[in-house]
Formats: sequence, structure tokens, C-alpha cells
Amino acid sequence: MRNFNKNRCVDVKSYLPDMLCEIEEFRAISDTENAELKAVWGELDNVFDDQFITEATEKGIARREVMLGISPQTADTLESRRFRLLSLYGDGVPYTRRSLDAQLRSLCGSDKYTLSFSNADFAVTVKIALSASAQIGAVSDMLERVLPYNMQVNVELMYNQWHRFAHLAWNALKIRTWKSIKEETP
Repeated sequence: MRNFNKNRCVDVKSYLPDMLCEIEEFRAISDTENAELKAVWGELDNVFDDQFITEATEKGIARREVMLGISPQTADTLESRRFRLLSLYGDGVPYTRRSLDAQLRSLCGSDKYTLSFSNADFAVTVKIALSASAQIGAVSDMLERVLPYNMQVNVELMYNQWHRFAHLAWNALKIRTWKSIKEETP
């Protein structure tokens, strides 16, 4: 988060005349006001940060969720809630593959997904390198909103998961490398 006021030195005593600075009550009042002013400046930073989803505090994310009618799940972290909001605000109908790729890049990161099309099947497959199911759901929801209805949408994890291989005996897996097991698609 930005902290524009971290260099701001709040010192009420510096505004008092010298003779008042020597009085203990005025020093105590000044110290109390300094703490309050620091808290006000901190809240002002938070208000500024809440204008931007990527910098928003818990309060700012909650406010946007209320505006959009989203109820966060109990297991959601602040980052997954932020991810969901970015996927909603990033909507716009992509008219080309390049613009869909740009939307996914801004949402997931440049090396954190693969995008493939099957023209014969009218299918779009996105493989995401995220293990959080809430983020996969957010990407799937975004694709359902922006792609034409005649296209089939498949959103998967980029890497294989153990449940694909759980039924195999160890001897069947022993002949393969870990890399091929992790990255090979069925």
C-alpha cells in the first residue's frame, strides 16, 4: 500500500510558543494530539488506497462487494476477494483472442495460465497455475460472461493433480519422470 504520509512528522509542540512548551499539561496534550493526528493521517491513506482494488484495505474490498452484491465465503482471503473483484471489473467483451489473452494476463499474471482454442469443437480451454478453487471459479465465471454462448468453456489447473494417478500402481508410475507426471496432459 502507498503511504504518502510516512515522512510526515506530526508534532503539535512545534506550533506552541516556547513558554507553553515548558508546561507539563501542554506537553501531555500535544503528545495525545500527535497520536490522534497520526491515526487520522493513517486513515486518510486508507481512504486513498480504497479507491483502487489492487491497493484496497479490508474495508474497501468489503464496500465494493456490497455494491456488487457479492457475499464473500468464510474461507476467502483478502487476496482471493480482491481477485474476484478484479475479474468482475475487468469485464468487457473480448472481440479477439488477443484481447481475451490480455484480460487473462491482467487477471492471472503473464506466466500463470495457458489459453487454447478448438475451432472444430467451439471450445476454449484455460489452464491456470493457481491451486485456490475460488480463483479458478472467478476465472470461469468471467469466461462464461464474456465468451459467446455457443462456445464451451473449460477451466482447469495447469498441472496434473494426484487424483488422476491415485488408481495407478506405483510400478506403473515408476517408469515416468516427475516432470512428465506433473505437466503431461491426458
